[in-house]
Order: sequence, then C-alpha cells, then structure tokens
Amino acid sequence: MNHQMAVKMDDTMRAVLDVFVNTGGYATTGYIVDEIGSTRPTVTKRLDRLFAAECIEYVHEPTAFWRLNQDPREDNNDA
Repeated sequence: MNHQMAVKMDDTMRAVLDVFVNTGGYATTGYIVDEIGSTRPTVTKRLDRLFAAECIEYVHEPTAFWRLNQDPREDNNDA
C-alpha cells in the first residue's frame, strides 16, 4: 500500500495544480510563475511539497519541466 504524504492546500497550491490540469499535466516552474502571478520562491515551495508527496516528477530537471502524476485534490474531498 502506498502512503503518500498529505499536501496542504491553500489558494496558491490550488492555482499551481490548476495550471497542471489546464496544460495536460505538464508545466515548467517559470510557466507556473507566469500563469498564477506569484513569485518563483512561492511556486518552488509548492512544487517541493508536491514532489515530496510524489504527486509530481521531473521530466527534465535542468529546465524544471514537471509532470503531474496525481492531483492530491482527488484524494482529499475537503480540500
């Protein structure tokens, strides 16, 4: 059984996840920053949380190109 770490939801995390959903599950850090109008450190913190929870993975680490493996909102109905 896979026990993934819970991902804390806030408006920024929801916005980051929405970008992945709207792009077919793929995005770069820079693209997410531009799309949600947040700062790179704020977006990077959310991506780090998603990565730690195994919700996203690197497709190409040098360009910070990510793939969404699982939207944690699907497992947390009260998010």
